[in-house]
Order: sequence, then structure tokens, then C-alpha cells
Amino acid sequence: FALIAASVLGFALTAALGNLMVPLLRELERAARSTDTDAPAPEGAVPTLGGLCLMVGTLAAVGVGWLAACAAQPTLLGSEGKMMSRLLTALAGALAFGGVGLADDLARLRSRSALGLRRAPRLALEAAAAAFVLVLLAADGCLPAGLTLPGAGYLPFAPAPLLWAAVLVALAEAARAADGADGTVCGAAFVAMLGLMVLETQLGWFPLAVFPAALAGALMAFLLWNFPPARLRPGKCGCLFLAGAVGCIPLCIGYAELSVPLALPFWAEGGMVALQIIAYRLTGRTLFCTAPLHRWLEKRGLTAVNIFYALCALSVCGLALAAAFVRGL
Repeated sequence: FALIAASVLGFALTAALGNLMVPLLRELERAARSTDTDAPAPEGAVPTLGGLCLMVGTLAAVGVGWLAACAAQPTLLGSEGKMMSRLLTALAGALAFGGVGLADDLARLRSRSALGLRRAPRLALEAAAAAFVLVLLAADGCLPAGLTLPGAGYLPFAPAPLLWAAVLVALAEAARAADGADGTVCGAAFVAMLGLMVLETQLGWFPLAVFPAALAGALMAFLLWNFPPARLRPGKCGCLFLAGAVGCIPLCIGYAELSVPLALPFWAEGGMVALQIIAYRLTGRTLFCTAPLHRWLEKRGLTAVNIFYALCALSVCGLALAAAFVRGL
């Protein structure tokens, strides 16, 4: 019941906010054109408000879903597994990364530049968000201090926290690179959230599935406007919020390794950009005709709808790998 309540409320709230946001953004763009005919419409306003719409709907739905779970099982409030603190940490981590994306979007709005924050401040903020999550987990005694490998079980690994922090930052940068393709980030995250609901149940963390359930419902509603051709986009705010959720939820239940396969479309997008940069700096020539992956697929003649389906299919492949990983434990 808690999962159903969270997903339904996430859908309803996000749909209601989207109904308000779309006409509001249309009026803002019309006003900008009338006051400044030489400048383009403020495209940064669309992703900023779109990401906030997704975050607010999810936050409220998680709260209601968790209250429903606690009403049915009051022992969750003081459980030995620290369910509530793990849930709050995952939610706070996702919101922290969303806040970094919001700062990026606001920088684009203020300067009317598509670049947003400079690379060094952006990476510093993302590293601070990752450190924030790790500190919260360490304070509760929930920070993983090793790696879980199929067939080998749990292996102690002292630098594990640094590795997970690097994964969170890399995931945020990869999701940032994926912004621009209509529906791609939200579609991939939707598949990942559905997978996390199932995997958390199999791993014994069923009450914490209210977070992915709420976010899955919110994403389903958001895709009503974000499906190609998009009328409302998540922007950097929404993209980093989703990346934070995909990275922080597995980390908070002690299975951070799951974020690697579940974020497969993000890694493909960001990895292609990274390879392009490395090849250019080493040889002075580009490795691909364009990057990231969705831009390369556009060059190959795929439509926006086909790109959406292709990257969602890649996300399903990542979910299958994550399920195989859990079965191998």
C-alpha cells in the first residue's frame, strides 16, 4: 500500500505541477521576446522549473509513502537497520545533487550562456554533495567499507568511500552530458527506479522502496511533457537530481555497486564525451564525429523518438545486469 500511495501521489503531484508550469513557461518566453527582440527566449527557464517540478512532486510523495509504511509497521521508526535514516540520507543526497544542478541552471539564466557553471566550481559542488552523503552514512554507521562481488561476497576495501564518492561525481557529470535529448534522462531513470523497487525487495529493504516508487510515479507524469517533442525539460537540475537518486539509493542500502549497471545509459553518454576529450588532448583529433551518444545517433539519422527508445532499451539491459548481480550474491 505504501508503494502504491507513493507512486500514485508522485504521479498526481508532478502532473498537477506540470499543468501549471507549461503555460507559465510559455508566458515567460512570450514576455522575454516582447521585451528583448534581439535575444533568444530564455530556454534556461524551462529546464530549471522542470527539474524543480520533478523534485517537489517526489519529495512530497516520499513523505506520504513513508508515513503510510510507518502506520502499517511502526517498528520502522526504530528499526535496527536504521531504515528511516537511510531513506532520509538517500533523499538528502539526491536533493543535494539537484541543488548543484539548480545552481548550474541559474548560472545559465543569469548570464544567458549555455555553459552554466564553470567546470571547477561545478565539480567542487558535486564533490561536496557526495561528501555530504558519505558523512551522513558514516555518522549513522551505515557507510559501506568494502565491495560486494558476485561469487566472492563482501570484501573489505579501505578506499571504498573515496571510490563511491568518485562514482557519484562521475554519474552526475554523465547525467549532465545526457541533458538535451528529449525524454532520454527521464526514461532511463524511470527504468532504473522500477528496477530498484524490485531489487530492494529482493535484498530485504522493501520499506525503502517508497523513494524509487515515488520517483517512478513522478517520472511517468513528467514524461507526459518530456517525451519527444518535449514541452518541459528537466535541465541540469532534474538530471543531477535523478543521477543522485540512482547513485545514492543503492549506496544507502549497502549495495553501491548496483548504480553502475542501473546507470548504463548515463555512462554511455558521459563516457563518449570523456573519450572524445581524452582523444583530442592526446592526438589533437576527435575520436567521434560528435558527442555525447544521443548527438552521435542524431548524426546517424535517428529521430528523437528512436533515440529515446534506444537509450531506454540500454537502460533495460543495465537493469538485467543489476538483477544478475543480485542473483549472484
